[in-house]
Amino acid sequence: MNVSKIYLLMLGLSWLVSGCTTIPNQQEGLVNQLDGSLAQLQVDTKQLYQRMQRLTADKSCKETNECKVLAVGKRPCGGPEQFLVYSATSTDEKLLAITNDRYTKLKAQQQQRLGMQSTCQMLPTPLPQCQSRECTIVE
Repeated sequence: MNVSKIYLLMLGLSWLVSGCTTIPNQQEGLVNQLDGSLAQLQVDTKQLYQRMQRLTADKSCKETNECKVLAVGKRPCGGPEQFLVYSATSTDEKLLAITNDRYTKLKAQQQQRLGMQSTCQMLPTPLPQCQSRECTIVE
């Protein structure tokens, strides 16, 4: 092989290799530069929240006493981040409680790692009701 072919081959390989590396933009937000464990926390909390939504999807009821409200998550300042209404007759309450407990713990870790703060406004616990054979929140 002559020198010019080797030179072209080396030049081509260096061009290919340099195209594979990227330097993160320093202006990107924190969400775009999450480290692995924090990114995993986001994925885990999202999956747990989706599981709670599936567990409470069937809101069918006959009477209001079958309807319940679950305090979900934890705000950085304290108190739940939201409430889910569900039917006690069609929901596995033990699995829902376990899922919510795990979700709340992971959310607290995520908030601590990100240094999140909240308004410290406490959400009032809504009242559930059975309306049109479905559990809802009293407006």
